[in-house]
Amino acid sequence: MASSISSFNSSAFLAIPLEIRRQIYRYCIPQKPLIDVSSGVCRKNRFDWSEELNEHHHHDLEDTPFIEIEEDEESESETSIDCGSIRRILCEIYPSSRSAFLGLLLCCRQITDEVTDILYDDATMLVGLNSTGQTKLAKLPKAREKIRKMILILRPTRAFYNPDFRMDPHIWKSILGNLSILGIITEQPSKLEYCEEELEKALEKWITRIGPICDYIGQSLSREAEVVVDANNKEKTKKVLEKAIPGRCRFHNFSMADVIFRRGRYSLTDWRDVDDGSVFVT
Repeated sequence: MASSISSFNSSAFLAIPLEIRRQIYRYCIPQKPLIDVSSGVCRKNRFDWSEELNEHHHHDLEDTPFIEIEEDEESESETSIDCGSIRRILCEIYPSSRSAFLGLLLCCRQITDEVTDILYDDATMLVGLNSTGQTKLAKLPKAREKIRKMILILRPTRAFYNPDFRMDPHIWKSILGNLSILGIITEQPSKLEYCEEELEKALEKWITRIGPICDYIGQSLSREAEVVVDANNKEKTKKVLEKAIPGRCRFHNFSMADVIFRRGRYSLTDWRDVDDGSVFVT
């Protein structure tokens, strides 16, 4: 009986013109979400590229609530992102997830596919460029083709320097070739982590590592894609990116990267000694 009702409701809903259905979907699903592919979480509040680039976007990564997207046995199948993950995103973000209308959105494959297309048109995917982020993407073959907006994070971590890691063309070709906008956050080694003697060697290692990666991105990226880079105004890293993606890099400080670069309210602006020890002043 329940199946008959579900079939009737979906048939009636699909009789509505597609453009109107798409407007309904946009009203019901998360607006411009930021989905962290590496950790499997979805930010509730929206990530608006136009606001970010116009410097009107003031949300902090630290202050933003996250919703976990758990994996199940289906996660490695081609349909997992279309069905399992999309259902969890919609159902967990909205307290009214038991409503009949949200149930209607998820009651048949065609509607789920239409919702998925809308979600990926609006969503920005956040990927830490290391073995973990790439492994997650490898499990989502259908999702990779739908991604239109992405932010890559390159940091000088142990995982990033793993000699066995490389950007797998089988995974990245379908992503980079379909992007409309790519954000790149690059954190080169700094004096905070290295003494003066070791810093130069660390920088050489960093440039050697990111050079081939940036070259591959530049070669594989769609010609129409906009490229926005936050290199924290570090000239050596900027030169590598400008050489790899000539004439296309727009350099901009992302507010969400302030915590990475210790900028703004995360910055280390002064140290002063007092009787009871050192005091950190911002």
